[in-house]
Amino acid sequence: MIDSPQRALAEAEEWLQSSKLMSERLDKHELAAAVCCAQAIHALIRANDALTLSYFGKKSARHDDAPFLFMELIEQNKIEEKENQFEKILIKAMTEKSGADYGKSIYSKKDAYYFIQEAEKFITMVKSYVKTQK
Repeated sequence: MIDSPQRALAEAEEWLQSSKLMSERLDKHELAAAVCCAQAIHALIRANDALTLSYFGKKSARHDDAPFLFMELIEQNKIEEKENQFEKILIKAMTEKSGADYGKSIYSKKDAYYFIQEAEKFITMVKSYVKTQK
């Protein structure tokens, strides 16, 4: 199946929803925080894919490239300059991705809520730029 901005955005929303569901386990299961963070990070990645697929017809080949492609969108005036506020969370997410995915870092409930909140904000922004009709 060919990837599309709409598919990437829908997957981002599913990753985020999965992270929110897992967050219900945070009080009883300390390891749930890493899973929440990983899922929210994947939501950020797929939302960024939706943007870059929409405007460039491609997504980052490596996760580390995601913030650079995002900033390229701003530099080329594809999205508003005010969106550069999201560069920081994309950089943090790409830095933390391996730690969350492969247990290389320890995450707290606070970390989980942070990534969920930031992914929600990012996805909301992406929705304002990506057409959702199929």
